[in-house]
Amino acid sequence: MRCVTFTIYQPFDEQNGLSKSKEELETHGILVAALPEREHNGKSSVLYINPQTKALWYEYVDVNPPEDRITKLEIATEENKKANLDTQEAVLQLYEMVTGPQA
Repeated sequence: MRCVTFTIYQPFDEQNGLSKSKEELETHGILVAALPEREHNGKSSVLYINPQTKALWYEYVDVNPPEDRITKLEIATEENKKANLDTQEAVLQLYEMVTGPQA
């Protein structure tokens, strides 16, 4: 099983093709007649191929909407700010322990 990373739909087209023979193309990839239909299920599709059988299929991955990503980033930012303040406070306490209280 391999993830398909490059697709050209008209490899033999004179204007938009790759200007290579079938044999030349098969040394670098796999030629297939058609791609399977994608499901429209709100998920991101990733195309896979079995190089021996040339069987193609999609696997579907959940996609986080931008709002979810923004919310997660905001939460992470607040957690980082709190951790930074905690670290600064610990460093100050350590400094005071080493140097003694300031008058």
